[in-house]
Amino acid sequence: MFARYLGAAAIAGSLFLAPHAAAAQAQADLALVMAVDVSASINDERFKLQREGIAEGLTSRAVLDAVAAGPRQTIELAIVEWSEQQSVLVDWTVIRGRAELDAVVDALRAKERPQVGWRTNVGGGIAKAAALFDTAPLVADRSVIDVSGDGQHNIGKLTAEDARDVAVANDITINGLPITSGEEPEVDVWYKQHVVGGPGAFMIVANGHVNFADAMRMKLALEVAGQVPGVWLAEAGQAR
Repeated sequence: MFARYLGAAAIAGSLFLAPHAAAAQAQADLALVMAVDVSASINDERFKLQREGIAEGLTSRAVLDAVAAGPRQTIELAIVEWSEQQSVLVDWTVIRGRAELDAVVDALRAKERPQVGWRTNVGGGIAKAAALFDTAPLVADRSVIDVSGDGQHNIGKLTAEDARDVAVANDITINGLPITSGEEPEVDVWYKQHVVGGPGAFMIVANGHVNFADAMRMKLALEVAGQVPGVWLAEAGQAR
């Protein structure tokens, strides 16, 4: 394990640093990077479901209430879409209420799908998301990456597990939102083993792409509130 961590650190190198100095005064309850799979398995219909599911989740009453209930009533959010490469869809946005969330949703609905290849580089997606914490505008109590996707890592030297281990060593928690399908019915098992990690980490499984919005809404509300499901693994509102 130690040798693998050293290898991952050597590969990741300058990709990302610790999210903030421990002694700094927190100004936000949460810094959240959403890392979203846009590889070949995410066809145009699934892509639209993902974008709209994220939009619905962010503007849901549960998420708005969770932001308002936080000690600082402030979170900061960025969104990365990834396949073989990665693209920042929404750079860091400080969110204190509906107006800022609406601006993020406008970007989700307006921007074109990025040209980042077609294969599934989960490790690269995690590393890109983790790198963003070094430029977060506010110091946050919690740093979380929310990885969603419907397939296993199949390209890239930095594996998902190695990228996860380096991120967790830098005080970042990684939660998972695997999307099961006929092509990848056991992707949730793979996410549990290779993606999720860190203090308070959990998974919400979308049982098919049509349930992505429900899973995302539940997951975002829990993440913003700093809570976990009653069980470590849940499926679109139903405990597994």
